[in-house]
Amino acid sequence: MIDTSGVALHKRGYRPAAGVAPLRETLAAAMVKLSRPRDEVLLWDPFCGSGTIAIEAAMMMTGTAPGLGRNFAAEEFYDIPEKIWKDAREEAESFRRSTDFEVYASDIDPHMVDLARANIKRADMGAHIKCFERDATQIVKADRRATIVCNPPYGERLSDMREVETLYRAMGRCFSRLAPWQIYILTSVPDFERLYGRRADKVRTLYNGMIKCGYFQYFKNKNI
Repeated sequence: MIDTSGVALHKRGYRPAAGVAPLRETLAAAMVKLSRPRDEVLLWDPFCGSGTIAIEAAMMMTGTAPGLGRNFAAEEFYDIPEKIWKDAREEAESFRRSTDFEVYASDIDPHMVDLARANIKRADMGAHIKCFERDATQIVKADRRATIVCNPPYGERLSDMREVETLYRAMGRCFSRLAPWQIYILTSVPDFERLYGRRADKVRTLYNGMIKCGYFQYFKNKNI
């Protein structure tokens, strides 16, 4: 076996530091992809943590290759010409595209907002992401189309279940006022829908590390 990547391939190179419960970059990208992002629709992560979902969304919509900002162990292999890597990076750069796509990354914790801003700058996605401090249960709908994609605490590594249940009830009340925005929420709490106050239009099973989660999707544009 020969390790050609070095650092695990899911790491993009923009996140040397993360929060207590970091979301793997590949899972964040899958969540964004399932939300069907569009150039003209705002994407908002109100539990942004270290900014992973927001950054992956911006990278996806700008055509930025996931490994463009990192190095690979095979670059040091003597029998692989440097030109191959140079050509591959130039080809990846050629697929980048201009877009007006916009992302909001917000969090109630000012420390996490600072961390997200640093990662956004490192990923060179500052032109597409606005990062700011905000309580997710106090979001007010803007006069535009938007999709929320988020990974709120679910009591595994952050908070406790009583706090989580209170949070989900508050999210349900707040997000009900955001219709017709579409909502995508990842959590491992089995009775999330009861706490949130509405049955999801679709639920997918995803794994956050070893934690089995439901990806609760609300996309039928109706009030709760």
